[in-house]
Amino acid sequence: MHKIILFFLFTSFSMFLVTSCSDSPTDLGSDLLNPDLIGVVTFDSQKDSAFQSSFSFKKVIPLGGASRILIGKADNLTANALFVFTFIISDSLKQLVRNDSLNVLSAKVELTPEYVFGDSNATFDYTVHKINSSWVSSTFTADSFQSSGFSYEPLDLSSNKVESDSLYSFSIDANLVKDWLRNQVDTSLAQNNGIVILPTAATNKIVGFVAFNPEISNDTKVKAVVQRVGTTRQDTLTAFVLSDVHVIIGENTVTPDRMIIQAGVVSNSYLYFDLSKIPDKAVINYAKLSVELDSVNSKFGSGFTNSLQAFLVTNSDSLKVDENTSESLFRNGKKYEGNLSAFVRYWLNQKDNQGIIIKAGNEFAGVEKFVLKGSSYPVYEERPKLEIVYTVRK
Repeated sequence: MHKIILFFLFTSFSMFLVTSCSDSPTDLGSDLLNPDLIGVVTFDSQKDSAFQSSFSFKKVIPLGGASRILIGKADNLTANALFVFTFIISDSLKQLVRNDSLNVLSAKVELTPEYVFGDSNATFDYTVHKINSSWVSSTFTADSFQSSGFSYEPLDLSSNKVESDSLYSFSIDANLVKDWLRNQVDTSLAQNNGIVILPTAATNKIVGFVAFNPEISNDTKVKAVVQRVGTTRQDTLTAFVLSDVHVIIGENTVTPDRMIIQAGVVSNSYLYFDLSKIPDKAVINYAKLSVELDSVNSKFGSGFTNSLQAFLVTNSDSLKVDENTSESLFRNGKKYEGNLSAFVRYWLNQKDNQGIIIKAGNEFAGVEKFVLKGSSYPVYEERPKLEIVYTVRK
C-alpha cells in the first residue's frame, strides 16, 4: 500500500515538472538569459544602424585542376578550353613511331558533358586549333590566354562533330595526332603543345565536360586508329589528358548598390561592418551573417554549388585574405547565411577588423552568378545583416 502511494506521489510530481517545463520554455529561457542577470546582449547591424560598406571586384585566377572543363559562350562570357594528350604505348610501338612505320588513319576526341549554363537547347559550336606556345595549367589564366606570348594556328582541325546528352565527339586531324606520338617518343621529332577549343560566335550556352580524372572512365580522351606500314592490321590507341584548363573571358558588372560573386571569371565582393558599438570586454557567443539574393539578376547552371564562402581579410588595401580561414554561407530561402563567430572573435580580440571577401562556393567548375543586395541597397531591411550575441563581463 505504501509503495502504491509513493509511486502515485512520484508520478504526479514528475508530471507537474514536465508540464511546467513544456508550458513556457520561452519564459524560462528568457529568465536564464536575462541581460540584467548575466549581461547577454544582441547586436543587430540593421537595428543598431551600424555603418557598413560593400563593393565588387574581379580577380583573375588559374582554373587548372577544375573538375570540369568549360567551353562556350553565354551571359557576356566566353569559355575556351586547352588540352594536352598523352598515349600509353608499348616499347615496340614506340620503335615503330621512331622509324616512321606507324600511320595514324583517323582520330576522334570524346568529351562527356555534365553541366550547362544557359539554355540547354541553345546553339553550341566550336573550332579546334593547334597550340604553338607552351603553357602550364596550374598557372595559365585568362590574362595568359590574351597575352602576346600565347598563340595558336588559325586553321580549324575538327570535323564530323557529334553531340548527344551523354557524349560530344569530333574528328581531329590525323597528322596532328601523329605528331603527338612522335613527341612522346622523342621530343626532338615534333612538338605537342596540345589544342585549344574555341566557341563560335553563334554559340549561346556554356557546356561543362568531365575534366582529367584517372579514376573514372568517362573523362576526356582521344581514340586514334593506327596501322603499321606494310600491313593491313589496324589498332586503336587511346590518349588521355596530360594537362587541361579552361579560361573565362569577359565580365559581368552590377550597380554599386549590389554585390556580384561569379565563379570562373572570378568576381568577388568585399563587405565590412563597423563593430565599434561592441565593448572591448565582450565575449562573443554567436555571430550570423545574412546576405539577400537578387534572384532576378542572378543566374545559375545545372548541378552547381549553391553556397558562398566568406574569407577573413588581412589587408584591406590589397584585399588579401587568409585562405586557411573561411566560413560557408548556405542558401536559406532568399538569403545566404553563415556562422561568423570565429571572425568576430578575431576582430575584437586582435582589434583588426578589415572585413571579409565573399567568393563563390566553387570558383572553378562553373560560371554561377550570385547577385546580392549590397550595403547601399535602397531597401534598408534587405541590406547585409550581421547579428551578434555576446556577453559582457561584469
